[in-house]
Amino acid sequence: MDMALSDDAGKDKLAISLTSANARDTVAWSIATKCRIPQEELCVRWLTSPGISGLTEQLRSEDIAFWLAAVHPPHDQCTDGLGTLSFEQAAAVLDGEEASRMVRFVHIEDRNSYLAAHAGVRLLLGSIVGQAADALRFRPSEHGKPMLVNDAPNIDFSLSHARGVVAVAAARSPVGVDVEPLREIPDLDSVSEIVLAREEREVLWSTPAAFRSRLFLRYWTLKESILKAAALGFIIPPHSVIIDAGPSPAVLSLPAALGPVSQWRLIAPAAEG
Repeated sequence: MDMALSDDAGKDKLAISLTSANARDTVAWSIATKCRIPQEELCVRWLTSPGISGLTEQLRSEDIAFWLAAVHPPHDQCTDGLGTLSFEQAAAVLDGEEASRMVRFVHIEDRNSYLAAHAGVRLLLGSIVGQAADALRFRPSEHGKPMLVNDAPNIDFSLSHARGVVAVAAARSPVGVDVEPLREIPDLDSVSEIVLAREEREVLWSTPAAFRSRLFLRYWTLKESILKAAALGFIIPPHSVIIDAGPSPAVLSLPAALGPVSQWRLIAPAAEG
């Protein structure tokens, strides 16, 4: 299902691309798309650089271009065979509004993640539509999801950034992506009441304690990727989206505003525990 591509992206490392293997123990990520293409025919084009060359006219209806990266990795971290995004490259493609929003983050780690995600999505979309990344223009949808206004009517995209990690996805159907660093959730009981439906909470609490935070983050990223793809955000309560978060995640029940369950496809790393 994965097709790795590579390209060079600079020296002063802001972000280093992750593969599915080296993200397994550090990152929870999920992709959702709304389409009529059978699940088994979807192809995740796992990119080793967001500004990969040669994507113009090559993103098929069944493709999802996907870039996952660790932000501001240690200088001694091995990057052999992996693409990097430099500070200089990233800063050169943001527009004034994005740069203004970036500096409002208090913590440097959050500013770096914002920079990597927004530069990453510009570089990816520029490669797909064949335009300079810094020339792309966006407008918000009715509920705030950014939409590309350049001449690319069939391209949807999504980005996600958390402290230390970013993800970007693009497709020719509605797409959403979400990413979170794997970590223990200290207030899991109260948070799960807000995010999970009753049957999902039963699954969570029947899971061995050592794996509950990981499973919760899997639920969370799956649900948020659906809401991002739907471009409705959290006007839809996450507990009203019911999913099977097992090895092959699937949507079980949705509010009517999100359309038929049969049209939703979910992609996430292999579940553990």
